[in-house]
Amino acid sequence: MIIVSDTTPISELAKVKHLDLLPQIFGKVVIPQGVFNELQKGTHPVAKFVQNLSWLEVVTVNNQQLVEELQKSFNLHLGESEAIALAEEIGASQLLIDEKAARKVAMARKLPLIGTVGILLLAKRRGLLESVKDILNEMQVKGTRISVKLYEQVLTLAGEN
Repeated sequence: MIIVSDTTPISELAKVKHLDLLPQIFGKVVIPQGVFNELQKGTHPVAKFVQNLSWLEVVTVNNQQLVEELQKSFNLHLGESEAIALAEEIGASQLLIDEKAARKVAMARKLPLIGTVGILLLAKRRGLLESVKDILNEMQVKGTRISVKLYEQVLTLAGEN
């Protein structure tokens, strides 16, 4: 199973101290160089230790033309564009990505997606989490935007409503 991630799922899980869910669920996670660079910037939650994560593999995207096209045509950030391009290049089993515009592009390109909330649901189903609601609430306190509709849907799926 090959998993490619954009910056946001890693960042969001790190903010609430549940980054360990990624290696527990997926084993190894692959990120493009652009995402790695974003994760190392300034006050990012994983900036100080991202290079020490043994389960995280940094890969250079070969198709830079596609990366540029995704940035220009769809106004995606470098990390999102590289994650989509890399997922296509290496035939990823899942693309971890949260941003609405990037998800729309990835779906149109027939890439299998999961977001941070999906990871939380998967972790609960596998017995790695007791409560999705507690983590969603903590994420919201720390600035994560989750619509009321999505929040309610997730709690229903988690059996916590």
